[in-house]
Amino acid sequence: MNAYVEEKLKPEGAKKILACDGGGILGLMSVEILARLEADLRTAQGKPDLVLADFFDFVCGTSTGAIIAACVAAGMPMDHIRAFYVGSGKQMFDKASIFERLRYSYNDEPLAKKLRAELNRALGYAPEGAPATLGDEHLRTVLMMVLRNHTTDSPWPVSNNPCAKYNQRDRKDCNLNLPLWQLVRASTAAPTFFPPEVVTLAAGTPDEYQFIFVDGGVTTYNNPAFLAFQMATAAPYKMNWATGRDQLLIVSVGTGSAAKARPGLEESELWLLDHAKSIPAALMNAA
Repeated sequence: MNAYVEEKLKPEGAKKILACDGGGILGLMSVEILARLEADLRTAQGKPDLVLADFFDFVCGTSTGAIIAACVAAGMPMDHIRAFYVGSGKQMFDKASIFERLRYSYNDEPLAKKLRAELNRALGYAPEGAPATLGDEHLRTVLMMVLRNHTTDSPWPVSNNPCAKYNQRDRKDCNLNLPLWQLVRASTAAPTFFPPEVVTLAAGTPDEYQFIFVDGGVTTYNNPAFLAFQMATAAPYKMNWATGRDQLLIVSVGTGSAAKARPGLEESELWLLDHAKSIPAALMNAA
């Protein structure tokens, strides 16, 4: 078992959860909030090299929040995460070709490449080497990301909690063996914005199969703070953390919102393509 995660999972003592909401490039707002929090913690604890993975026991996120959560769990300082967003924002939202835009707005390849390289680098591997997995021993906190399994039409909260269902190492399709970057990319696959992510389970075995995933924000599970609380305290997940104001702290960081009012909208303008473009965002913002 990952020694960092094993220590964080111990039920004794007060526990701290960080939850990061979705919101696309607005995730940079969350990054700035967390950068200030990290700076304040360094000052308060007299530790100039402290990172949020030293403070939080459990980090979770949906969509762009999954990117932040994975980077925090990998031990990245917030200035590195900020640089990732600022330096990669244009690449992450690279327009798809004119024909591809009939299916989705943005090309996923630049984001996938950057995620793989940055997470590998943060976890001590070559950027172009074999991808780090969800069960990587260098992840420094419990980590959860929220996805939607389009194949089975079900929400998938995926974590590195070794006691969680489907995380048993003797399973051929153990979730801990899945590439970390790919799970993060799947959680960012907002319908109509990015193409879905196809993930192979039980890879290299006769039982190999695939699922198609999209952004977990389009499920009723678009609330990473609640999901993390549920996993930390509900009996089936076997974490058994205590509740109460002196036992459990949850820090939930959002990206803000801006209503897209259309005061001049005519009834005749509401047709199939208009709904196809607006409904995914409406679902994610309203949940």
